[in-house]
Amino acid sequence: MKIYVLASALLALPFRAALAQSSLEVTRQNLLREGMALYTSERASWVATDLLQATTFDTHQIRSYFSYSTPDDSVRTVFVGGPVAAPQVLSAYSFPTGNVRAASAHRSGARPLTEREKQLLAIRTKSMEDVPRVAGFEIPKNASLNPVLLEKGTETWVYVLTGATTTGTVPLGNDYLLRYSTSGKLLHKEKLHSSFIALGPAPVGQKVAATLHTHQPGAAAFITPTDICTLLLYRHQLPGKQHVVLGEKFVSVFTPADASLALLTRKAFEQQQKQP
Repeated sequence: MKIYVLASALLALPFRAALAQSSLEVTRQNLLREGMALYTSERASWVATDLLQATTFDTHQIRSYFSYSTPDDSVRTVFVGGPVAAPQVLSAYSFPTGNVRAASAHRSGARPLTEREKQLLAIRTKSMEDVPRVAGFEIPKNASLNPVLLEKGTETWVYVLTGATTTGTVPLGNDYLLRYSTSGKLLHKEKLHSSFIALGPAPVGQKVAATLHTHQPGAAAFITPTDICTLLLYRHQLPGKQHVVLGEKFVSVFTPADASLALLTRKAFEQQQKQP
């Protein structure tokens, strides 16, 4: 995965042409849906952690945490502690799915884990044991791994993101996908990007319209859900207003400000770039 900076005028992409093929439209919708689900879950974890740290709660008691969606169209983050043999929820925060922010949070106190939470905790714990066994595994300097759980019918998918531990950078790549059965059996594991980049601020005196990274032949054809999630989480630190993913045959253009995504063929993209 390579990274470039585009410093020309903002890309005026031909959305209608980009989405002319119905298969591209289906792909676009699926990528956005998955990316937004990841973002909502990880955003809930971020906000809940900030809220808990702002209280007098002793966070050293926490042994694990995770977020998950609830039937009432909300997302809940639970902080788990207690004995390994008998863990319990020490504190929890719930947010409306479309409004994950501090002002909308509802906090609840200590309680036993539900059966569903026990299953999710077991999978979350196992994922951190399994991810080092994925080919190409690494933990970059000044970075940490953040598992995000998504329930999908008879499976639970764990996307493992690499987060920055220093301010001022946007971490892209070094992400993983592990798929589990509801009983916790590992069904599939893969590394989604071959490398890792820490995207910094715009060079001094240079105006950046968009940033760009490439997916090499054999890699994902389009932007990944993890890319979308990360770009939304760090959107206020991005030097440009758009991010372009240049694949072997297709190009993805994501605008974090309104979470819009355009997909088009690489040929159409290159022809558009040649226009004055």
